[in-house]
Amino acid sequence: MNLPRSISILSIFLWLEAIVLAVAAVSLPDSSLLPASAVLLLLVSLHSSRPIPGLIPGIAAIGFFLSGAIAPSLTAEVPVSYAVVSLILGIVCAFLGILSNLKSDDVSPARKSIVQLVVFLHFPLAGLFMADPFTDLSIRQISAWILVGIFALITADTLSKIVSRLYTPKRHWHTLPPYGAFFFYRYLGPKFRALFPPTAVNQESLKLAEMWMWPSVRRSIPALAITGLLLTWLGTAVHEIDSPQLGVRQTLGSWEKRDLTPGLHLSAPFPFGEIRKVESKRIHQIVLGFKADPGQPILWERAHYEDEEISLVGGGDDYLSISVPILYRLARPSDYLRASADAESLLHSLAARIIQRLTASLPASEIMTSAREPLRAEIKTLLQQDLDTLKSGLLVEAVHLRDIHPPVDVAPFFQEVVSAIEDKETDIHIGEDYRNDNLLRSAGNSKAVVINAESSRDNRLLAAQGDTGRFLIRARARQLNANLYDLREGFTVFDATLGGAKKAIFDDRIKDTMPMHLDLRKVLNPDLVNSAPPVPQSLIPRPSRSREPFDLEIEGFLRADRGEIPAPDFTPVDPDNILKTENSDSK
Repeated sequence: MNLPRSISILSIFLWLEAIVLAVAAVSLPDSSLLPASAVLLLLVSLHSSRPIPGLIPGIAAIGFFLSGAIAPSLTAEVPVSYAVVSLILGIVCAFLGILSNLKSDDVSPARKSIVQLVVFLHFPLAGLFMADPFTDLSIRQISAWILVGIFALITADTLSKIVSRLYTPKRHWHTLPPYGAFFFYRYLGPKFRALFPPTAVNQESLKLAEMWMWPSVRRSIPALAITGLLLTWLGTAVHEIDSPQLGVRQTLGSWEKRDLTPGLHLSAPFPFGEIRKVESKRIHQIVLGFKADPGQPILWERAHYEDEEISLVGGGDDYLSISVPILYRLARPSDYLRASADAESLLHSLAARIIQRLTASLPASEIMTSAREPLRAEIKTLLQQDLDTLKSGLLVEAVHLRDIHPPVDVAPFFQEVVSAIEDKETDIHIGEDYRNDNLLRSAGNSKAVVINAESSRDNRLLAAQGDTGRFLIRARARQLNANLYDLREGFTVFDATLGGAKKAIFDDRIKDTMPMHLDLRKVLNPDLVNSAPPVPQSLIPRPSRSREPFDLEIEGFLRADRGEIPAPDFTPVDPDNILKTENSDSK
C-alpha cells in the first residue's frame, strides 16, 4: 500500500510544478517558462505510463511559446529567485524519488530514469540562471530553447512508441521499449541500454486483426467524440484580438470596464460569455444637414443635397443650410458598449444642439466668412466635452463646415448682397493700399532727409575737430622750439610759393671756406651738363679686333695677367664740383 502512495505523491508534485510554471508564464508574463512546463507535463505523464494527458498540453504550451501569443518578460535579467526555486525543486524531486525507491523494489528502471532526468534538468537550469549576471548572453532565451529541443526529442520518441503500440498486440507490448527508455539512451552506456528489452528470437505467428489499431480506436470512439465536443465548446472561450482592434469581455450579460489589448484572451464559454471586438482605429463619419450628397459642384440657386436642413441663425433674422461632417472613432470600446450602442444617433443629437446654440447669436455673413473657423473649433471642443461627460467612449477626430449657403429661394438676392459687400471690401482695400503706400514713401523720404542732415553735421564737426587738433599741435610745437618751428614754416611757405622753380640753398657757415659762384647755365639747364662718364686711358691700349703681329703680342701680354699701366688723368678741373675741388686741394 505504500508504493502507490509514494509514487502518486511524486506525480502530484510534478503535475503541480508544471501547472504553477504555466500560470506564472501567463501572469508575470514570462513566455520563457512555458518550455519548462511543457517538459515537466510530458515527463510526469510518461512516469505514469500515460503519455497523452501530458503530451497534448505540452504541445500547446510549446505552440504558445513559438507563436509569441504570451508576451516575453519585460526585464532582460533573470531574477535570482529563479535559480533558488530551481535548486529547491530539484532537491525535493530527488528526495521524493529516493523515498519511492526505498519503499518499493518494484519500481521499473524506466520510471527511475525519468525521475533522474527530472532531477538532472533542475540543477543545470539553476546554474544557467546564476550565470546570467556574469554574461551578456540572454540566458532566459537560451534556457527556453534548450528545453524546446529536449521536448522535441522526447515527443518524437514518445510518438514513435505510441504508433508502435497501435500496430502491436497488447500481449506483445512487453517486447517494446517502455515509456521513458528514450532512443538516445542507447548511446549513453550499458546502464541506460539495460532499459531496453532484449530482442526476441522466436516470434509466434500474429493475426492481422490483432496487429491493426482498429480495435483500440473503435473502443475509443465515444470518448473521442465527447472529448472533441468538449474541446470545441471550450474553444469558444479562446479569442484572438488583432492589432488594430480592442476587445471587451462580456460575462453573463455584463460588460467589463477594462479594454482588452491585441493578443489571445479567455472568456466564459458560449453562451455564458463572449469578447466583442471593436475596430478602435477605424474612422467613422456622420454628416449633419442633408441625407445624400450629389457629389458635384452646384450653384446656390439649386439644392445641394437631398432633404437639406435649414437653420435659423443671427437671432432669427437669417436662414442658412449648413453641412457639418463629423469624423470620429471608438477610442474606448468598454465605455461605448456600456453607454450607447448607437454612436450615430448620439453624435447627431449632441452636435445638432451645439450647432443651433452657437449659430443662434451669429449673423449669416460672419458664419460664412470670418467666424467659420472659430465656429468649427468650438463645435469640436464642446462636442467632445459632452461625449466625455456621458462616458460614451467616442473620440471626435475632426469637425468640418463643408458647405454653408442660404436657402435656394433667396439665393439670388443673397448673391447680390454678397457682391455689394465684396465691392465695398474691394474699394476699402484699394484705399488702404494707397494710404499705406503713401505713408511708407513719406516716412522713407523724411527718414532719408534726417539721415543726410545728420551725416552733414557729423562730417562738419569731425572736420572742425581735425583743424582744431592740428592747430593745437602746431602751437605746442612752437612753444617747445620757436626758432625751429619758424624756420620750418618759412621753408614750407618758400617751397609752396616757389614750387615750380629750381632752388639752391647755402649754409652761411661755409660762406668763406669755398667758392660760392655757380654756373647757372648748368644749374638752370641740365641738358648742358656732360653726364657721360670719363673713359679711362692706358699707356698700352688694349687692341680691340686688330690682327697685326704687334697687336697680337700686346694681347698675349695682357692675357698673361700682367695687367695694364694706367695713364695720368689730364681731365680739366670742374670748379662747380665741390668734391673734386676738395680732393685736388688735398693733393
